[in-house]
Amino acid sequence: MSAVACARAPEPGNIHKRSFMKDSFMGSDAPSRPPRRALPGSIAAGASDLSVHFEGLANPTRLLIVERLATTSEMRVSELADFCQVSQPRMSWHLRILRRAEVIRTRREGREVFCRLDREAIATHFKSFARLISSAGVPAEIITSITPVHEGAS
Repeated sequence: MSAVACARAPEPGNIHKRSFMKDSFMGSDAPSRPPRRALPGSIAAGASDLSVHFEGLANPTRLLIVERLATTSEMRVSELADFCQVSQPRMSWHLRILRRAEVIRTRREGREVFCRLDREAIATHFKSFARLISSAGVPAEIITSITPVHEGAS
């Protein structure tokens, strides 16, 4: 029997339902895995809690964006991309994560998109975090001595 005759031929009705690579090399018994997500699960789901907030800040580029926005009232996305030396699509990806983590807000003016820190949401998350660590025995005077940066201050 030849190798061609031994190969499984797809059924005529299912030819478009199967992957060539999967049937030819991996066999049909291979377990299927869910597709990978580009965004962390909690941010992609849109949850709004401390873990999402800190997950949004857990990247050096996003921290650089926050640091830059802290010195100004708002900036264009293109200016932020130049400042961080990343492409426009990559900057949009970072900004989407920061927006879902309630760290920034955006507004559109024509074709331009402007970003600013969401200082109210950041203050709310800061207070929630302060309550969390105060219940863990951190002295209250340390928590109250830390104040959020106000708009335009560096």
